[in-house]
Amino acid sequence: MRKLKYSVLLVALFAVTISVNAQQETTISNYWSHMNVINPAYVGSDGMTNWKSTIRSQWTGISDAPETQLFSFSSPVGKNVGLGMSIVNDEVFIEKNTYVAFDFSYKLNMSNNAQLYLGLKAAAQFYSVDTANLQTFNLLSDPALESKNTSYPNMGLGFLYVQDKFYLSLSAPRILNTERISVDESIATMATDKPHMYLSSGYRFELNPLWDLTPSFLMSKVENVPVLYDVNLLVSYNDMLDFGVTYRNAETFGATFSIDVSDSLTVGYSYETSSRTLLSTEWNTSEIYIGFSIPYKNKRGQVIDDSME
Repeated sequence: MRKLKYSVLLVALFAVTISVNAQQETTISNYWSHMNVINPAYVGSDGMTNWKSTIRSQWTGISDAPETQLFSFSSPVGKNVGLGMSIVNDEVFIEKNTYVAFDFSYKLNMSNNAQLYLGLKAAAQFYSVDTANLQTFNLLSDPALESKNTSYPNMGLGFLYVQDKFYLSLSAPRILNTERISVDESIATMATDKPHMYLSSGYRFELNPLWDLTPSFLMSKVENVPVLYDVNLLVSYNDMLDFGVTYRNAETFGATFSIDVSDSLTVGYSYETSSRTLLSTEWNTSEIYIGFSIPYKNKRGQVIDDSME
């Protein structure tokens, strides 16, 4: 029994190591619903005031597996300016990582049907390790297992080009290479956050007055880690019902469904599974999405969109 518990502990610690070093930034299935988390240039770009939230439960068959709670807000605040914020809370085993960011975007009109958005992000990250939840077999306290809490600032930038039904996004939401390795009385703790680069693009095809088809991709790169990419195909009916499929090169397949309950309220569900044979029944992931959106109006009560310019 002790051998089994010790093995479980090692597996959990290995999962923490993977989380810190290879998957430092949050991954969600319906990332297009929270694009200002990845790229601050998105805030205000759709002419809507948005409140959106996603809850993600990863690897549901494994105890203490990753959990993510995400909230984002965005809105225009004038003809060319957008503001927004996001809160991302990640928990896995004994780790907790909370990221709070504020976004600013500015729109440049390139032509009658093309816009370039420039975005800036200011953020703070709060990281903690609670070793009280570790199960060990030594009655004496181990100073190497001391709980840790730390916080540090960060910043990001992004560019978004939109022309008709095409978009191209390039961003680095956390550009500071923040060292979280510290030495305190010969005890080494924490890890290192390295900047991620994101590239995304897509095009919306109008099949007929009711049906649209949107292929898209999201690619991310961080130093010393292979490129991670998502390829997506989203089918929309009458701008109120969406169904999508996703392939991620981490041997992951997913499906997404959302429906407009009213003119302002959207709810959705995403499901992921893995083709890996190891723990194949435990690699399933679920997400629940809720979004509330209303057209932005200026002080005169006018709805703001590009068609007014």
